[in-house]
Formats: sequence, C-alpha cells, structure tokens
Amino acid sequence: MKTRLVAGSRDSALALAQTAMVIKALETRYPKLEISLKTYKTQGDIRLDTALSKIGDKGLFVKELEVALLDGEIDFAVHSLKDMPSVQPEGLVLLPFGERESPLDAFVSKQGLPFQALPPGAIIGTSSLRRGAVLKHLRPDIIVETVRGNVQTRLRKLEEGPFDAIILASAGLHRLDLSHRITHLFPAEDMIPACCQGTLGVEIRQEELEAVFQPFIQHEVQVATRAERAFLRTLEGGCQVPMAAYAFHTGEEQYRMHGLVADPSGQPLITDAIAFPADAAEEAGQNLAQQLLAQGGDSILAAFKHTR
Repeated sequence: MKTRLVAGSRDSALALAQTAMVIKALETRYPKLEISLKTYKTQGDIRLDTALSKIGDKGLFVKELEVALLDGEIDFAVHSLKDMPSVQPEGLVLLPFGERESPLDAFVSKQGLPFQALPPGAIIGTSSLRRGAVLKHLRPDIIVETVRGNVQTRLRKLEEGPFDAIILASAGLHRLDLSHRITHLFPAEDMIPACCQGTLGVEIRQEELEAVFQPFIQHEVQVATRAERAFLRTLEGGCQVPMAAYAFHTGEEQYRMHGLVADPSGQPLITDAIAFPADAAEEAGQNLAQQLLAQGGDSILAAFKHTR
C-alpha cells in the first residue's frame, strides 16, 4: 500500500468539505497514510450562464478530475455520486463511500415559508429538470426559474434576486452546517430524489486502491447505488432527462425502489416502484426503468430529446 496519496476535488466549499470527510476517514483508519489535495475547476463550475438542461449536466462536474486520474496527477477523486455519468471511462472504477446522507430535497424560502404556503406566482429557483417538473406538478400556480452556482452562490442569489425560494439537496446543506436554512423537506413520495443523491463517490484507477477503500463501502448503500445507477443507465442514453430513482432497505436483504419519469412541464409525471432482493439490484433498476417506459415514459423521453 502507498503511504502517500493525492486526492482530487472540485474547489467549491461543498466539494472540499466532502473530500475532507473522506481524507479524515482514511487517515483515521490508516495512521501512516499521508494525503495531499489538488483542486480543479470543472466545466460545470465555469459555465454558469447556461441552464444545465441546455448543456447536459452528466459529466460536467467530473471530467477534469477523471482526466487527472487517468494522467496520474491524483490517486483518487471525491464526487457527489449523483453528478456521475452512468458509465465510467475505461480504466476507472467508482465506489460508494460511507453512509448515505439524507437523499431528500430541501426547500429554502426567503421568508421562511413552507412550500405549500407560497402564494400563487411565487418564483422558485432550481437548475434541475427533475425538481422543476415535480414542482410544476405539485403547484402549477408557481413559476420555476433557473438558478446556477454552488450552494453559497445559490443562497446569495436567493437573497439578492427575484426568487422566493430555491431547492437544494439537503445532504449538501447538512455537510456545510447550513441545515438551519431548510424551511421544508420534500418527502420522497412527493419528490423522488435524484439517483444516488446524498451518497459520496470515490473514483480510482482500476486495480488500484480498491482494497484501501473496501472497508468504507457499506452494503446497503452499495445495493441502492447499483440499483439506482442501473436505472440511470437504462433511461439516460447520454442525455439529461427529467427522471429520478430512490432505492432503500426495507428489512434483511430486501429493498424497494421508487422511480419517476416526467415531462419538464410536470404533466404527465409517471411514477412506479419495485421490490427486490439485494442480489438483484441491477436487474431491478433496469426493470423499473422499463416499467416506466412502458407506461408512457418512452414518449416523454423521445419528445424531450427531440427538442434538445
């Protein structure tokens, strides 16, 4: 085992906080290990003037880190797993790391109001097609506008801009000690989380460091990750689409997963669920995706991709 490693991270406050969590866990378990840090700006950090749905978000926040990994500049990269493309570049391996933070979406209101208390015509900011579609489905009377940037930037835009509220991942707010900003948590049955939301991912070169990170892989998180990413691969086709999947442990080796495909307008919005054993996670993700396609999701996604 190497005694010195280089970690790679985006340079946002959340990315650095998450990377610090991973480094601390590694150094605690391996006291002789020395870890240095290299930071990168990704295209997702730079291109803030365009909605993610216009440029495709999968890969925008990771490519520079993956190039650094393949070039040997860093030994591992820490990601929000929800930002990861459904297929890894050849030679790289993606592992879930540690416990899954709450996957729920958080509502942050300028006036401290819960979601349902917003007046008609209120403006909600989000960069996510999924969140936007669900918001429009739940409240056709509100207006959804694009807001980009890291967590602190979006909170500043909430205070300074026209927004009455914004939607953020609760996991990011928790990790930045900003939970007090949350005025409403959307239950998973109202807003199904993005695939792997709340889960950290560590990316490494194939056949390197897997034994080092193995102790930090939790079985239940790994099963959920496999199911949700299989769902993502089945539906995505390399294009950002309004969809979601959330798998969770229900007892012993049994799990349940809820999935969603929606038109960006919020109508129609199709949901379904599937129960599965731990050893059938990837098959379950594929099957749930196919169920949604058969219920009209294929028409939604075909129409959406045609307009891109």
